[in-house]
Amino acid sequence: MPPTDQTARADALCRDLGSRISGAVRFDRLYRTLYATDASIYEIVPTGVVLPRDVDDVIATVNCCRKYDVPMVARGGGTGLTGGAIGGGVLIDFSRFMTGVWEVDPDGRSVRVHPGVVLDELNAQLVEHGVFFAPDLSTSSRATIGGMIANNACGAHSVLFGRTVDHVVELTVVLSDGSVVRWPHDQTNGDGRRAEIDRQVNDIVTGVCDDIRARYPNILRKNGGYALDRVLGVRDRLGVGTLICGSEGTLGVVVEARLKLTNVPRCRGLVLVHFDDLFAALDATPVFLEYEPAAIELIDRLIMEAALRDPSLKGDLGFVTPQTQAIMAIEWFADTEADLRDRINGFVDDMGRRSIGFLRQPMFDLRQQHTVWEMRKRGLGLLMSRAGDVQPYAFVEDSAVPPERLGSYIREFRTILDEEDIPEAAYYAHASVGVIHVRPALNLKSARDISRMQSIADRVSDLALRYGGAMTGEHGDGLLRSCWLEKMYGRRIVDAFGRVKNAFDPQGLFNPGKIVDPLPMTEHLRYGSDHETIQIKTGLDFSPHSGLASLANMCSGVGQCRQKLVGTMCPSFQATGDEMHTTRARANALRSALSNRGLMDGLDDRALDEVMDLCLQCKACKTECPTGVDMGRMKSEWLSRRHQTVGMSPGNRAAAHAPRFLAMVSRVPRLANLVMQSRPARGWAEKRLGFDRRIRPPRLATKTFRQWWRQRRGPEHLQPGLANPVVYLVDTWANFCTPSVAIATVRVLESVGFQVIVPVLECCGRTLISQGLLCEAKTAATANVSRLLPYAKRDISIVGSEPGCLFTLADEYPALLGSTAAAVVASRVEMIETLVTRVAKTGDISIPFNEQTICLKLHGHCHQKAMIGMQDALEMLRLIPHCQVAEINSGCCGMAGSFGHEVAHYDIAKTIGEQRLFPAIRQRGTCDIAVWGFSCRCQIAHHTDVTPRHGVEWFADALR
Repeated sequence: MPPTDQTARADALCRDLGSRISGAVRFDRLYRTLYATDASIYEIVPTGVVLPRDVDDVIATVNCCRKYDVPMVARGGGTGLTGGAIGGGVLIDFSRFMTGVWEVDPDGRSVRVHPGVVLDELNAQLVEHGVFFAPDLSTSSRATIGGMIANNACGAHSVLFGRTVDHVVELTVVLSDGSVVRWPHDQTNGDGRRAEIDRQVNDIVTGVCDDIRARYPNILRKNGGYALDRVLGVRDRLGVGTLICGSEGTLGVVVEARLKLTNVPRCRGLVLVHFDDLFAALDATPVFLEYEPAAIELIDRLIMEAALRDPSLKGDLGFVTPQTQAIMAIEWFADTEADLRDRINGFVDDMGRRSIGFLRQPMFDLRQQHTVWEMRKRGLGLLMSRAGDVQPYAFVEDSAVPPERLGSYIREFRTILDEEDIPEAAYYAHASVGVIHVRPALNLKSARDISRMQSIADRVSDLALRYGGAMTGEHGDGLLRSCWLEKMYGRRIVDAFGRVKNAFDPQGLFNPGKIVDPLPMTEHLRYGSDHETIQIKTGLDFSPHSGLASLANMCSGVGQCRQKLVGTMCPSFQATGDEMHTTRARANALRSALSNRGLMDGLDDRALDEVMDLCLQCKACKTECPTGVDMGRMKSEWLSRRHQTVGMSPGNRAAAHAPRFLAMVSRVPRLANLVMQSRPARGWAEKRLGFDRRIRPPRLATKTFRQWWRQRRGPEHLQPGLANPVVYLVDTWANFCTPSVAIATVRVLESVGFQVIVPVLECCGRTLISQGLLCEAKTAATANVSRLLPYAKRDISIVGSEPGCLFTLADEYPALLGSTAAAVVASRVEMIETLVTRVAKTGDISIPFNEQTICLKLHGHCHQKAMIGMQDALEMLRLIPHCQVAEINSGCCGMAGSFGHEVAHYDIAKTIGEQRLFPAIRQRGTCDIAVWGFSCRCQIAHHTDVTPRHGVEWFADALR
């Protein structure tokens, strides 16, 4: 018999699982903390986490949980908004290992998949065949197929493509008794179990058929409870198995699916119709539907304003006008470009004649279209990107009504919010199918606002019912909306839900508390009125976010840090696929450590070592995370505290003081190189400092840049009468190791008309900050700000060629010093490519280029991509005549300062580079490689056959 004591039972279950499955079993505090939340407002600490490798692992997990009477919750990307993917039992995460794709049949338009494969990653494998899996969620970069089946996910184009259930051909499911069944046809020994479920469910549906016809709303996007209407009205290919779609894992665990595929649209175009009134935009929906578009999406002013604050988006949002209060983005597909243009131009002309909207913008450029869709997809995260406890929360954001009634429905919705004293709410919608997302701004740490949340939800459920709509349009019921099912469907249907649940899962082991036997929506809130945040004294200034804990709290859980095919964020997750290595996981761990929840024991908890270890401090999360959770900065603060309590390793200290060491040994560069590059020295460094002997340390130049500069007699200080001055921030690496980069920078600056000043400065302190030596970094920052302030006050640009060093001044100095002087200096900092492209755009200069032809592939430094993006670098290189340049979709190189040199991290650093960067470099063809960052160039040179050069060197070489 299993032990009765809860802790003893959990320990016994953990041992039992560990002996039976080949995947991972984690019942420790850290993993339980990381999986206690998803993208919802809820938190439930699981008993443990299992990451199965195959179907046998899933069966073993189900059998073990049944033996110990412990419930199970299946989970994919953890991006759900209703709490459907969290629970108090064993959480089964399919996204780590069960990601297989096989039996791709382009002619038959089908594919077989495991539940953990991510939608975008699946479609990337299908693109060469000209087909794709059509439901297109806003979270497509991290949402798994299993999660889509569980929620019966839809997406922006559901008016054309329908829901996930419309594209599922076959499902293989593990039931709570451990049997494996398949719908619609099964030849295994589980067929008897499937037949018995089919019989029971059909009897249940027959018994409530009149209620189903009367109570299920006649709209496309209804997703509440179980789809009994589909069993009754449409004898589809899945039969009773259709109930699995949208069941939120409460009936069984999907372990395999065969999916129907759709041909990729050949041409696509958008029209943005601008309105100065939200309700007028919604009222126009029926008119737009007359033109049979593929999608009609509403974007409101709050989302636009959030996007305009986002560094990665704001430069591409020129289509947003000051008077725009709402945009309807209307998309069409066509087989030919001519047909597409005819349809769109005809629509624009007709809308003009009918005076619908004050501006109508056709978009045929795919890059512009991508920007619009990116703003729409990132809506939730963008809305949550502000500091403070009052946030636009998702709790009534999923209602659906007939599209022609959207305007009236939202007017009454707004009245409810006014009566509940909610002055602010965000709106966006899949208007084509009547799904409107409304997010009222509340403080869910306040008992008053928690009460208001429940009152608003109660009234909105009444409103949706009166409009012939659904409370749940696409995101499922979960912990959030299951409590409203009886109001929406009636007692007889809710009782039928319970009988259906019992037919599939008589022990009630799968995802309890969702759909059947729900709890009140105010139970298990992530925060709640009893939540307390622990404020601590920090070395960095976190006041713009109301403290370190508040910055961690800004993580909404939407999981964009789990995307792998694009972006840079969380390079260690891209390499491992382990939730622990996401920004979300690290933020969750810090949030728990700085709260009264009790799982993590403050910032000194050694469990934090594991979750923080593989954070490369790439800074990508600062801009790629929709809420701007800057984990790099938080890790520096955590390291600072950790050093105070447990000390600092010799290797970390050596990495922090590398600039000081280089300055010392540069006096004898040839001898230093001979020693440092030798096998004995590298063996000693590996043994004593933890620096892997396989990767050589950087070589010193025989003459530093500053020695070259002194011989050249360039100005080091602002001199009277100096024309068009610019300050060049010479970084440690360019000075001691690659003076050719610094010399090229001077040449380029002079070629565009500047006189270069090279003041004597301390090292920027990047290595100190990265290693958590904040007090020493402050000393260096104070000295540098004092020396640079006179230039900044005269509006002289402070230019750099090494992103990590330059952006230390722009991003870290204000947080280190918290002074006006630091802010003034930061305001004058810019990369050389930004300065050169800005000057070139004035048209007042003529850059003397030679006639050589070059082809370049560009890889950007992580901090460069995070802070300003790569557009300026591309534009600078495109100033060169006969230069073809394209950016590599590369992510992070994996070096990250000393990270890639360390024995503990060498292999993962290589794996990170192998994700996208190294293969792209090996497939470069006849093109050369341009790379801004010093550490990136070292990593690429070590792991590939290419010795890349800085982009500014290529530019300087092209000068006459």
